[in-house]
Amino acid sequence: MSGKNRKFYTIMIGPQAPDKSRGVRVSINVVVTAGIFLGALLLSGVLLPHFVIRTTYLSWVTSRLANQNAELKKTTEQIDLALGDIRRKMNDFEVRATEMGTALGVAKLPLTHQAAAGGGLDLRTLSPMDGARFVQGELKVLKERSENLQDSLQLLDAAYEKQAAYLASTPSIIPVRGLYGNGYGWRKDPFTGERDFHQGLDITASPGTRVVAPADGIVTMAGPIGGYGNFIVISHGYGVVTHYGHLMNYTVRAGQRVHRGDMIGHVGSTGRSTGPHLHYEVVVHQRTVDPTRYILDDFRTF
Repeated sequence: MSGKNRKFYTIMIGPQAPDKSRGVRVSINVVVTAGIFLGALLLSGVLLPHFVIRTTYLSWVTSRLANQNAELKKTTEQIDLALGDIRRKMNDFEVRATEMGTALGVAKLPLTHQAAAGGGLDLRTLSPMDGARFVQGELKVLKERSENLQDSLQLLDAAYEKQAAYLASTPSIIPVRGLYGNGYGWRKDPFTGERDFHQGLDITASPGTRVVAPADGIVTMAGPIGGYGNFIVISHGYGVVTHYGHLMNYTVRAGQRVHRGDMIGHVGSTGRSTGPHLHYEVVVHQRTVDPTRYILDDFRTF
């Protein structure tokens, strides 16, 4: 560089021999410009691929997130439709459980009877996160309702078992097929001719006709007793007892459990009897009642 003017550089080009070299005088501005250009070119060569790759990656991530959000919204809507169907079925189950509770005498059941929490909410208006939170809330409510319904069904099952046992133990069919004779109440005694209270129902039938239990129970007696002849007593529980007199024989023994329709003996004319028939009594809480009130299959002729 010249001592007088420092704004130029001299670039020597040539072989090692001094006499054959050539000098090129270059302005410092050109050098600076060339340096900046070469630096920018070098820098762009390094940074441009990184920028292109990063831009492409961000574009791919953005596109993927958009697709995922769309899929999440679609999935959330499908879940909400399924939840709506479950809510409707849950409502139906709760209504039916309430009706069953009324029929079985269960006054109160732990049911919720909640309407759809969404209230016609369009999940497309919610963000995926808000939609997910809504679905989680609905699942929590449905879980609580299902647990309450399960508890209610257990109560109903217990009530049904109790009611079924009561109905099975309640006399409801005629114990022998035949014709009604002397009924329950005051009558003229066939032996003395005096007014007498008849505590049962006489059912006339051929000797040997099978006699059956009118309900579930336990035989507490099977043997002869005074004017009743061969006599059977069945305890049905709930304060209900039935008596069977004048039997030819008995096919059960004391302590035996019987079910409605099981044969317990045969029609006869033992004891104080004017002919083959069954003397049938129903005793409720130690008081005789009209047996016809406990005969639902009201057979009078066969």
